[in-house]
Amino acid sequence: MVRNLLTSVTLITALLTVLTAKADVLFEGYSKLTSGGIHAGFVVTRYEFDPKKKQFIFTYLLKSNELAGNVTESIKAVSKEDMTPVAYAYTSLVGTQPKTIDAKFEGGKISATVKEGNKVTKINKPLPKGVFLSYFLVYEMLKNPKGITPNTKYEYSAVAEEDGTIVKGMAYVKDLEDLNGIKVYKVLNDFKGTKFISYVTEKGEVLSAKSPTQSIMTEVMPQPSLATGAIPVPTALIKSLFGDVPTGVKNEVAKKYQEASAKDTVAPATKDASVKDSGATPPNK
Repeated sequence: MVRNLLTSVTLITALLTVLTAKADVLFEGYSKLTSGGIHAGFVVTRYEFDPKKKQFIFTYLLKSNELAGNVTESIKAVSKEDMTPVAYAYTSLVGTQPKTIDAKFEGGKISATVKEGNKVTKINKPLPKGVFLSYFLVYEMLKNPKGITPNTKYEYSAVAEEDGTIVKGMAYVKDLEDLNGIKVYKVLNDFKGTKFISYVTEKGEVLSAKSPTQSIMTEVMPQPSLATGAIPVPTALIKSLFGDVPTGVKNEVAKKYQEASAKDTVAPATKDASVKDSGATPPNK
């Protein structure tokens, strides 16, 4: 089944390659997935922007263990600069049950092929104006000339990538908070009947998200290994989906970690130099 999923991802990625060549990485990170406070998986996320084609690209992989349903899920999505959907590909493997969705948006319509096991379903329906792909919500919010603003409610309609349905949602931005030394907005989001709490930077980086009712939480880690832990990493699948193995350092959490590490490295050297210059004898180590 994993081989079949890899084949599906490879074919779908090949179809979208012409849409996603050479882009600037806006965000990239590895998130730790917990269920009931217990490490249950990881998520790899990358947002890019192609300045030549004026398109945003979203790539995502989730891998969980038995505690969170033994799920492998991936998304590759492309939207225009104004968030009008272009195409997306969705694949999942829940236990031994595979599912793929290949969707395109043209002429104000959505056309998609959904495959679940041996069952094939076609989706052909109008795409109302203003509808965007749900994983681009923060960039839709950033379209506001003032950016993400506190005490603001956003009502929207978006495509749920996992089934191709168009769903109404609501996001409410609260005031700035401190998340491990990083300024973030607390965003309350209600989509598909599920409430989420996200912590988002002014640049639109989602550093943490949780669903209190489902006891599920994701949090960006400063290093990939802290997100993956002992969970097997499907390297071949990641390379096929992303085109390489993401380093996961293009985010505020990794940046803050690197800055702290640099200070820890420089500080002892500075201290030793001061002792040496003073002519004093360094203490025993």
